[in-house]
Amino acid sequence: MRTTVAPRLAALATALAAIAALAGLALPGLYVDAPNWVQQARGTDLATLFLAVPVLGFGLWAARTGSVAGRLAVLAGLLYLVYNYAIFAFSVAMNPLTAVHIAILGLSLWSLVLGGRQMTDDSETIADRLSRRATAALLVAVASLFALLWLGQIAATSTTGVLPPDLAKAGISSNPVYALDLAFFLPLCAIAGVGLLRGNGAAAWAFPMLIWVALMGAGVLGGFLMMAVAGDAIALPVLVLITGLSVVSAVLATLASVRPGSAVVAAMPRPAHEE
Repeated sequence: MRTTVAPRLAALATALAAIAALAGLALPGLYVDAPNWVQQARGTDLATLFLAVPVLGFGLWAARTGSVAGRLAVLAGLLYLVYNYAIFAFSVAMNPLTAVHIAILGLSLWSLVLGGRQMTDDSETIADRLSRRATAALLVAVASLFALLWLGQIAATSTTGVLPPDLAKAGISSNPVYALDLAFFLPLCAIAGVGLLRGNGAAAWAFPMLIWVALMGAGVLGGFLMMAVAGDAIALPVLVLITGLSVVSAVLATLASVRPGSAVVAAMPRPAHEE
């Protein structure tokens, strides 16, 4: 028997995320951090409100109709919420929404703990429809590229004592992204990509990690947009790279979802004359 606790926690986390993101965008004085860190926080709010929340909402609806892709979309959305609200909870200055940010982190994490195994049930029906080599290459490339980038920055700071420019502008002395990426999310990308190539159980994570890469990239691009609005300089090569990774990830996930016979298509209601 499937528990209903996990999807209810996910739905509540989604609703709170929508409220928190809307408040972050609508209330200019909500965040009291350094300007660069505020711009990144509001960029994340932009991606959360207009992409992550709709993905979670559609995924929760589709999962109720029996869609495997819907369950995996919820998994990806919850991973996105855990990642970003861990940063909000630990590295954003305390503000009136701090308790809400912590609640979103807790609800998302507990939904994953209680329902993560069920979310990946029958995931081979989606994994089999992925472009195997392209998806594996992208996930392994994301893991390798950002692992090398973060380890290089850590090594440079450890040997020179000089913070990377991004951290200096954000007014923080330690980057939570290093810990989250290197300890969990980048290894998960690599494991999913290799699992897809080898055809083992780890391939179950390939589809949700594609969605996660697209959502995370959107959050970074949202931060760039906020920086541009504020008149700050933007690293064009980084912008192009993140845009490319996000678009390719979204396209690969979408193609797997809408191919004939996919879990999403099977779950969609059919017109009466086709029944």
